[in-house]
This record gives sequence, structure tokens and C-alpha cells, in this order.
Amino acid sequence: MPLKSIISRLAAVAGIAYSYIWVFWLQDATLIGSSTVIKDGSTSITSATSPQAVLMGFVGVAIYCVVLNIPAPQQEFRIAPMWRRAAAFAVDSWFSMFTLGSLFGFLDVSLEAVRTGIFRWHYHRSYFVATDSVRVALVFVGMATLVAYFLLPLMRRGQTVGCWIFRLATVNLDGHVVYLPFSIAMRRLFAEFRGLCSPFRTFRKRDEQGRTFYDLESGFTAVCY
Repeated sequence: MPLKSIISRLAAVAGIAYSYIWVFWLQDATLIGSSTVIKDGSTSITSATSPQAVLMGFVGVAIYCVVLNIPAPQQEFRIAPMWRRAAAFAVDSWFSMFTLGSLFGFLDVSLEAVRTGIFRWHYHRSYFVATDSVRVALVFVGMATLVAYFLLPLMRRGQTVGCWIFRLATVNLDGHVVYLPFSIAMRRLFAEFRGLCSPFRTFRKRDEQGRTFYDLESGFTAVCY
């Protein structure tokens, strides 16, 4: 693997690790993103982000866009081991949630600023207001964006950030990385979701080549290069 590629991956890993450490140990806000909790008749609505989080969120979007346009190389593949798939998924989960939480949290506090006339990076209130309907819409937009994070690489022969770091690709039965139509990409993504929801079945039901049940059912396999 070229030295430039190694350095790029190490830099990405360092940045993602720093974002995790920063969220849980270095920053003062109680959370990054938004939450609504209704318990025992009481309501708690909280949203927070910060200038640094927003900056890192935009950097995350830029990294994703670059990686999305880096096609997996057409070369000899081998079936990806489960530890490599799990590691890539862990990276993708944190990367996507932190990036989206930072940016959607900024949209939320901006919406609150429009309502109150005062901008704050963090707010908490114990009652609903009319603009909370927009917050609900943002939740669904965020969920759709999260799905798109994993869906677009399948449709563009690209890679997620986690797959790029761990050198993973999704290939068809002939071993080729192909552009998938939306319906087929959704089918593959749903198959992977089923595998995530059935971890014991995923680890136990593999063929002699190491392919999982959802690899076999979907007709596409995760491989490393």
C-alpha cells in the first residue's frame, strides 16, 4: 500500500479518535446533538453543540465526500473477517453519529435562537413550543441522512469512512465492485441490518469461505483488498 494512503488512513483514525475523546472527556457541554425525554409527566428538551463540534462536523462531511469518490480497487479480494467488518462498522457508527449530531445540533440551537432572539450553543427547557414540530422533522431528516451514509457508497462504487480505513469493499458474486441501483443497494443494506440484529447467527452461520448468511442471501459479499 502506498505511503500516502497509509498516512491518510492514520490521520483519519487519529481525527476520529480525537473526536471521541473530546466528546467524553475534553468538552464542557453535556451532549452533542438533541434529545427529548418525557418521563413521569415531566418533559426535558435539550440541544447542544459548539463551534469546535460544528467545525469538526463540516470536516467530517468533507472527508466523507472525498472517500465516497474513492472507488475500491479492482483486484484480487478475500472474504473480510468478522473483526474487520465489526471494526469498520464501529468507526462508521461513531463518525456518522458525531458528524450528524454536531451539524443537526447546530440547526436545532439556531432554530431556538430564531424563536427567542438569543443564540446559545446549549439550551434546556421543560416545555414544548410550536417550533418543536420542526425538531421532529429534523429527526426524520437525520435518520434519512444516516441511511444515506451507508447507502450512497453501494450506489457509487465508493466506500464509507470505516470501510476505507479498513480496506473493505462490497462485491458481487463475480468478485466485482459494481454500481448498485437504489432498490438493490437498499436490499443489501437491509440484509446487513438483519445481520447486525442477529449477531450470534452472523458469527455462527458462515460458509467455508467465511461468507455470512446475509452475504449469501443478498448476493453481495464484504471483502478486504
